[in-house]
Amino acid sequence: MRFIQFELRLLWQNRLFKWLMLGYVLAVLLAIIWGQMSLQREYQQRTISEANYQTELAEYRDDAPLDPYAAGYLGYYQFHPVWQTPSAWSALIHGERSEAATHTRVRLLGLQGQLSNTATGNIAAMPIGKLDLSFIWIYLMPLLIAALSLNLLAEEKASGRWSLLASQVANSGMLLTKKMLIAAGLLAVVNLLILLAAVVMTDIDFDSIWLQVAAVLLAYQLCWFLITGWIISLQRTAIFNSLLFISLWIVFAFVLPGLAYLYQTQQQQPAEHVSMIFDQREFMHDSWDRDQQADFDVYLQDYPQWQTTEPTLQKPFDWRWYYAMQHMSDVIVAEAVAQFRESRVHSHQIGNQVAWLSPVMRLQYSMNRFADTDMLASQTFLDQIGDYHQQLRDYFFDFYFFDKSFTEADFANIPVFEYQPVMQSYTLKSLINLVLIGLFFVGLIMLQTRRNRG
Repeated sequence: MRFIQFELRLLWQNRLFKWLMLGYVLAVLLAIIWGQMSLQREYQQRTISEANYQTELAEYRDDAPLDPYAAGYLGYYQFHPVWQTPSAWSALIHGERSEAATHTRVRLLGLQGQLSNTATGNIAAMPIGKLDLSFIWIYLMPLLIAALSLNLLAEEKASGRWSLLASQVANSGMLLTKKMLIAAGLLAVVNLLILLAAVVMTDIDFDSIWLQVAAVLLAYQLCWFLITGWIISLQRTAIFNSLLFISLWIVFAFVLPGLAYLYQTQQQQPAEHVSMIFDQREFMHDSWDRDQQADFDVYLQDYPQWQTTEPTLQKPFDWRWYYAMQHMSDVIVAEAVAQFRESRVHSHQIGNQVAWLSPVMRLQYSMNRFADTDMLASQTFLDQIGDYHQQLRDYFFDFYFFDKSFTEADFANIPVFEYQPVMQSYTLKSLINLVLIGLFFVGLIMLQTRRNRG
């Protein structure tokens, strides 16, 4: 106990330690406050969007009942908002929410063309990301760990205390381990207090997800302390230790993720996705020059649920044909959409496999999954938009094809989009991954210790 008190007193007397911890805590608080403000701003924008939507519906409702032809204008002009509802953790772990659309509006026209016209969020923030808690944990915390422990042995030798301390114990390596454990324990307490502060300052609950985040974070922290422990065991100069640590940090944080990202972008083949959008628009444009009645007859054969008592199109324009062709423009690119979706999911799986080699990538994938801000969440959002668009089509087609008036009561039954988050966790995989990396460096420490004794 006296040893712990003595080491804590030494740490507190270290001016660099106090400034580093102060900077770390201030950066964390700034990230929490900034993230919570961004989340509240997103909810405010959603409230405004919903109010505008209800106002637009009210204007159509004032003219009800609408005959099928007038209701066709409702399907054409009325946009319906869809929103990837953020989790409370997304305030701290922004993930990929800047890289993909999280809110848009859809109408009864071809869906894929609408999704391609959707803004991808804050484009200016994409190259550098946003300051959030996960950024501090993933990239800055390893540097803090290095500052706390990397040159611990060199500093003790420079101060002249090491020879005295080593002479009083049978195993100087165990003494050094205890000193590192104290620093690790102190940082662990700080991180747990940060997570508790997030519960107070945000909408995060103290639940099983909180415990999982804490467990993965502490495993990640321990992994980096073991890396620094191996570097210390080499018993080289402070400059060598710093260069070796920075090299490992660059490999884990930039080289491996960069290589994985390049391979992922090749797998997704964005050029084919753009070509698919042109194919859809070309089909819709060409349909105006084809035999509309013949195309409509083929559509009714393929979709018999929309057969009406009057299969002949009205002249000079019929909403039934128009929306039928909009539907077919999605059908002809359905296979390409499925392939693009599969390529995105496959690229995500590739990144998950590469993450076994990098604690940085593993924590990033794990944290993004906790917050539902990863590629899986983005793709699930797109899938659910497709399902919702089909609900809108089924609902409105019932009026267009069966010659039903759109009454005031029917406005209340218009389908409403509700995002359902992905219920999938990487907690066990992440813990196993980080433990294996940690055990690898434990093995290196033991091997180097034997060499030092020999």
